Amino acid sequence: MKFVRQERADAADLVRCWAQAEPARTLINLQRIPVLVMQAEASYHATYDQCTVAYLRQARVSVRFVRLADVGIKGNGHMLMLEKNNLDIAAVADRWLRETVEKRD
Repeated sequence: MKFVRQERADAADLVRCWAQAEPARTLINLQRIPVLVMQAEASYHATYDQCTVAYLRQARVSVRFVRLADVGIKGNGHMLMLEKNNLDIAAVADRWLRETVEKRD
C-alpha cells in the first residue's frame, strides 16, 4: 500500500492526515459494520480522530463522527466511561445505536 499526507491540516490545532494513495483499497470486512467515532475535547485523540474517520470513509466504511462538544458535552478526556457525565455520553452512543439498528432491521 502507498500513502499520501495532507498538504496542510484541516485546522491549526489538528495534525495532517495520512490517506491511501488512489485507488484506495476497500476494507471489505468492515463494510457491513456501522462504526461510531466519538471525540471528546480533552482527549489526546482530539488532534487526529478526524484522520481516522477520513481513512475509514476512503476505505468505504460507514462511519459516523460525533464531536461531543458539538452536542453539548464539553471538557471530557479520553476515558469516557470514567467521566462524571458518562450517562450523557452513553446516551449519545445509545441514540446512534438505536438509529443505526432500526435502519438495518
